[in-house]
Amino acid sequence: MVFARSSLSASRHAGAATLSTLPRFASLLILAGGLALAGCAQPQPPSAEDAAALAPTEAAETVAEVAAKQAPETYQALLDSHGVPFQVPATGKAILVNVPSYELIAFEDGEPVLRSRVIVGRDIAGDRTPEMTTETSVVRFRPTWRPTPMMIRRGDYEDKTWPPGRNNPLGLLAIRLEPGMLIYLHGTNRPELFDKQGRALSGGCVRVERWDEVAAWVLDVDVDEVHRLANGDRTFDMDTSGVPVMVRYFTQFPDADGELQAHADIYGQGGSSYGVAMDVAALQ
Repeated sequence: MVFARSSLSASRHAGAATLSTLPRFASLLILAGGLALAGCAQPQPPSAEDAAALAPTEAAETVAEVAAKQAPETYQALLDSHGVPFQVPATGKAILVNVPSYELIAFEDGEPVLRSRVIVGRDIAGDRTPEMTTETSVVRFRPTWRPTPMMIRRGDYEDKTWPPGRNNPLGLLAIRLEPGMLIYLHGTNRPELFDKQGRALSGGCVRVERWDEVAAWVLDVDVDEVHRLANGDRTFDMDTSGVPVMVRYFTQFPDADGELQAHADIYGQGGSSYGVAMDVAALQ
């Protein structure tokens, strides 16, 4: 991943270069030619000794090499340089969902290996996706789904159980978190919503655009195998190794190029409160 960019600005007028702005070697050649035309000197090629002294050396660093030296060596160093208070697990797999940026990032041994757009909970009481630290439990292929009583009371959905398949609101699979938790990472029957800029549209769960790739990565299987099972004829669970899942609320977070981006405070809470809550809980 490239975390820093460098560029060289071109001269405003290429023809306006003077001897003082040209490399010394080229300047000597131009000066010698000009003197010869004026009858002041005969053009003589520089000696081998002068050429060796004036010619660029192989040791000269390119702009890219200089930029590479200035870029953070690790993703953690990048986050630290931007003042983002998030600690990436140094070993193993982990998932970060950043609510304001509508993004899921999968990490392996401290570095991002997969990024996906997501849809998060609406800014309505009971629908906001909460900050939490949990872990994956199972991947449920071809899930059924029934709306919550609150969704039914509000008229979001009718009171019925959706059968498995592409029309199911959970899509073709759901990555379930710790037992009893009703917030999942899952697919969707409305993939067109990922094209929206503001994606606080769910009832609290996290809809994942690249659900198949994330599930394959969590399960350590090929994406083709995920597709085969998701398009099969039965509903079943496949155990995971318990990949940590951290849901956070960072209104400033670096993009895929390492550039810090500002995101809307969609829940009006001013930023991540998870660290403060954990500190308070530790004192109690």
